[in-house]
Formats: sequence, structure tokens, C-alpha cells
Amino acid sequence: MSALRKTKTVNLRIEPETHDLIARAAEVCGKSITAFMTEASVYTAQEELLDQRFIGVSAEVFDAVSDQLAAPGVARDNLVKLFQTKVEWMD
Repeated sequence: MSALRKTKTVNLRIEPETHDLIARAAEVCGKSITAFMTEASVYTAQEELLDQRFIGVSAEVFDAVSDQLAAPGVARDNLVKLFQTKVEWMD
């Protein structure tokens, strides 16, 4: 099995303090700066894309959910009491 060939280059201009911070973190992890930054960037990119999921539903389901969200909320007695309670650490 052959290793994947890396053919893309990314150039960055960063402040020396930022470079030093990344270099220290990479060293602690036992990785090169390139490997550390690639791993961190891929992780962040995946998290961002996962937050952008699209959920397709039928018009009927969409309307039902929209109606529920548009309906006025119900005051729950325990929550009303909780929010009316005075606490010492708040003015």
C-alpha cells in the first residue's frame, strides 16, 4: 500500500508568538508543526461542517414543527417559582 502523496501547499503569515505557541503545543504532542496544524484544522473544519447539517422533511412535517414553534409557550409553575426566587448573590 502506498502513502497518499501530498501535493497541496498552504502558506501562512502569523505572529511570532502564535508560531511559538503552536510549536510548543506540537512538541508536547510529539508532532511536527505541520502535522499538528493539519490535524487541528481538519478537526475544526469537520466540526464547522457538522454544525451545518441540512435536515430535509416533507411540507407537512415542516408546517407541524413551525406551528409548534410559533405557538405561545406554557408557563410551568416550578419554573415561574424558580425565577421569582430571590438569591443572595444577585441584586
